[in-house]
Parts: sequence; structure tokens; C-alpha cells
Amino acid sequence: MLDVHTHLHPPRLFAAIRRWFAERSSWQIEHPSEPVAVATDLRAAGVERFVFCSYAHKPGIARDLNAWLAETSRRLDGYGLPLATVHLDDPDAAGDLRAALADGCIGLKIHEDVQRLAVDDPRFDPIYAQLAEREGFVLAHIGPIPWDQDTQQGPRRVASVLARHPALRVVVAHMGVPDTAAYLELCGRLPNLFIDTTMAFASDDLRTTAQAPELEAASGSIVYGSDYPNIPYPYCAEREAIDAVGLSELARRRIFSENARRLSPYL
Repeated sequence: MLDVHTHLHPPRLFAAIRRWFAERSSWQIEHPSEPVAVATDLRAAGVERFVFCSYAHKPGIARDLNAWLAETSRRLDGYGLPLATVHLDDPDAAGDLRAALADGCIGLKIHEDVQRLAVDDPRFDPIYAQLAEREGFVLAHIGPIPWDQDTQQGPRRVASVLARHPALRVVVAHMGVPDTAAYLELCGRLPNLFIDTTMAFASDDLRTTAQAPELEAASGSIVYGSDYPNIPYPYCAEREAIDAVGLSELARRRIFSENARRLSPYL
């Protein structure tokens, strides 16, 4: 099993994120945040390799954050693979990505809500071109979900990115909720578009409405992600909820491992 969506952050940033959840949500998050402890939990759950990310929520921190992410991957002996972050208000966001890729990052995480940006911002174009050339991928949290269900035509923005950069691989987090149907339709036309399972089967806040026939048909475009350790339930809950859908063994293999290897040559 390959998990393409987990989170590791430097201690002060992780503490601030946990405070935010404690003060502004009903989620009870009790999982460890220290990288070695997180990796230990994932190994125990049967994860062969995982992808982790953080995000620059303000200008001036992306370079240091990327350096921490890359060093953390080395501390984990490459068991966890990092996604870089950039902030578009920094003077050389493309250069920040270039340095991060050279240091071992395998793609880019974008969180539209936290970073207050849009995935189709034209300032991303040189960044996306780099990623396509290096076979990196973009993991994108589109819109303000789960706190607000209005994604402001998120599928349209994602489609416009892939129209400009057809070789770029893009993963939309959380099964694209609440726009799952639109993303499933796009996946049928755009071979480099994927959606991940994070919290879309085990969580009431982000539960997808897609049913087994739709998921079976689109199983070649779905990758497994957990959002661990920032989840208010046990790690196994998402996998068990996916299993309960009743997909074929072929679809399960695609979702839990095969598609991730097609998404990234580093997995």
C-alpha cells in the first residue's frame, strides 16, 4: 500500500496547526506528529512508502520549510518522500521549487484555502513547467472544504491548468468533494488527472457521494491518501471504509498501489 497524502511539519508549525483544529473544529486528533513516530505508525499499518507535505502559509518561509522537508526524508531513509511548497508572493517561487527538487522533493503541495491562492494562478506556469519536465506531480486541496462547500468552480480551474500543461500530473485531494462527479468526468478525458481518497470515505465532513459503479469505472484515476496524522479517527478507518464499498480486487490494487506508481516514478 502506498499513501500519497500525509502531513509532516516542523514542530512549531505542527503545534500551531493542532491548536487551530482544537480551537475551531470538533475533531479530536490524538495521533503523533513527530516524523519518526508517524513513520512507525505507517509501517505498522502496512504502508510500503508514503508521501508527505507541508505548506507555506505566508511569504518568506518556503525555502526553510522545503529544506526541513527534504532533511526529514533523509532522516527517514527515504521511506517518506516530500512534496515541496512555494508561496507566489516570494520573489523567486520558481527558484524555490528548483532548489527543493534538487534537494529531493518529488512534487508540490498546494492548499488553496490555507495559502489564499488559486491553482490556476498564471504565476504557477513556470513552476508547473518545471514539474512536468521533472516528472513531479501537484497535490492540490481545492477550495475551502470542509469548512465551506463552495469551491468556486474548482474543476474548471483544475481543467484550465491541465489545458495549459497537459504533461503535468495533478492529484485533487479528498476525492474532489463536493465536486466528485465533475472530477470523475474529467478523469475520463484527462489521463494525468488523479483524485485521492483522503477523508472521503471515513469522515462525515468530507464524505464522497460516489457509489461503487462510478468508483469502479474510475479506479484507474484514484490514488490512496490518508491525511495522517491530522485525522480524528484511527489510520485503518479510511482503508476499511474503502474496502466496505465492495470494489473488485483489480480496482483495489489500482487505488492502493498501482496508480501511485503511475503517478510518480519515485514511488
